[in-house]
Amino acid sequence: KYLVSGGNLLDNRRYLLGNEAIAYGLVEGNIEASFAYPGTPSSEITEKLIELSRIYGFYVEWSINEKVAYESAYGVSLTGRRAAVIMKHVGLNVASDAFITSAYTGVIGGLLILVADDPYAHSSQNEQDSRRYAVMGKVPLLEPSSVQEAKDMVSFAFSLSEKSGLPVMVRSVTRLSHSRADVFLKEINYSKRETSFKKAPEKLVMVPANARTSLKVLNEKQKIIREYIEDLPYNEVEKTPSDTGIITAGISFQYVKELKEKYNIPSALFKVGSIPLPYKKLSSFIKNKKKIFVFEEGDPVVEEQIYIIAKSVNPSLEITGKMSGEVPAEGEMSIEIVDNILNKKATQRSFHPLPKRTPVLCPGCPHSGSFYILKKVFGKDAIFPGDIGCYTLGIQTGIIDTCLCMGAGIGTGAGIARFEKERPVVSIIGDSTFFHAGIPELINASYNRADQVIVILDNRTTAMTGHQPHPGVGITATGEKTIDIDLEKLALVCGADKVVVIDPYSIKDSIKKLKEVKDTKGLRVIVAKRPCIFVEKQTGIRFKVDKEKCKGCKLCLEIMCPAISFKEGKAEISVYCNGCGMC
Repeated sequence: KYLVSGGNLLDNRRYLLGNEAIAYGLVEGNIEASFAYPGTPSSEITEKLIELSRIYGFYVEWSINEKVAYESAYGVSLTGRRAAVIMKHVGLNVASDAFITSAYTGVIGGLLILVADDPYAHSSQNEQDSRRYAVMGKVPLLEPSSVQEAKDMVSFAFSLSEKSGLPVMVRSVTRLSHSRADVFLKEINYSKRETSFKKAPEKLVMVPANARTSLKVLNEKQKIIREYIEDLPYNEVEKTPSDTGIITAGISFQYVKELKEKYNIPSALFKVGSIPLPYKKLSSFIKNKKKIFVFEEGDPVVEEQIYIIAKSVNPSLEITGKMSGEVPAEGEMSIEIVDNILNKKATQRSFHPLPKRTPVLCPGCPHSGSFYILKKVFGKDAIFPGDIGCYTLGIQTGIIDTCLCMGAGIGTGAGIARFEKERPVVSIIGDSTFFHAGIPELINASYNRADQVIVILDNRTTAMTGHQPHPGVGITATGEKTIDIDLEKLALVCGADKVVVIDPYSIKDSIKKLKEVKDTKGLRVIVAKRPCIFVEKQTGIRFKVDKEKCKGCKLCLEIMCPAISFKEGKAEISVYCNGCGMC
């Protein structure tokens, strides 16, 4: 009944990661299908759902990209069943075309968009705020302030989606997704619905005439949503008599709450848990205040609305936030930042920063061999447009020159190659990224006769996000066998003039093959095929340096293996060596 053994309160408590709690919330809400593309900090939600699906029998899928994931979840919703689509913030860019229009058509079964934002860009190429999409798409958004609330909100969000007839976004951030806390689980009465798709072309087919009508319906829903939001239990007011107030959203609430208790701060507190904001409650809250502090992760989305509300109910209100310049506009919030602002301290750190640790590829990573081979063949003057994945760390070796978004390496390279006729252009992309966004780029390069080299680093997994499967490995999210898409055949079908397969561990043979590739023209694809060392899980005989023969030439360091270092004029191999033999 409880997803855990026993039935009393303590037995029903679990110490969970934020993402795990979200997964439990989805099950409490009777999810029937989940679709996702892996991406930090969201991946663990689906990993936990895979585990829970074996108990409850709902469907879980790693999709080829976020757009496909969204459309599949939307399709499930149209059958009247509850579905979720899970992604990191930049994944919503990929899904945005389907997302925006799905608000026009509306949904039948509850449809949740679980988006994990990454303030400070811990593992992302930007810090975009997904709440902007909720505003643009005119759909409700819930933002939890704790791991417990994340679980509860997700379960509740299904009913909100069905009540409004709209997709509902739930926004997490890295500090929430990757925090742990005690979570109380509810009794599970899991059941599947017996519903089916019903034709309604006037609502579901977005030709211009229907789109115009649907927008009017969507706009009419906004008033109903705003009224409903006013009574939402996640918008909480702490009515302390004070002419100073603090408005928080998301995880920032925990920082403020802790500081209020620690220093006995008398300011009144308002926790915002939704978009749209509860305008009536907020108007009442700020009406008689002299000063307001606003703390939120990402853009000043809440703060902007406070300025609008204040203009009519309290024009003289002093607002301290990101727009006033007193709260940092970049990075993530922290208890230290909030403390400095509330207590008027000079910006300072109460701890010594950790020494910088440059991220590196693992010892034995086949990408290290690929990078070495590419530099030897094409030279340091070649241009290497890159992509998103472990191989972005090639920046440390001087072999990644650009990194924009998934799939962009090929398109960026095609553009550069149009005007850089004397320098080789070698685009680098991973296998999972190629399936996600590289295939249209390759077809476009072929169709428009680009003269460039495309290197697909095929390590047989989606390594950076936790070794999830993809269409090139022959297994699904739940471990079932399926079709294994052959990258070499796919590249040829997409129009490549030449496809060459190399083994990054066989350096001399690979260099020989690629010299032939370099001497030809046209669209050339190189598939560097060797499983990630964590997938292969094989360790060879560890190497060591013969100190008497070592000349200190540093040639072995060019492979950029983190197991090899240089000390007192000699190379040295650490215990991290896995015996790959590339050096």
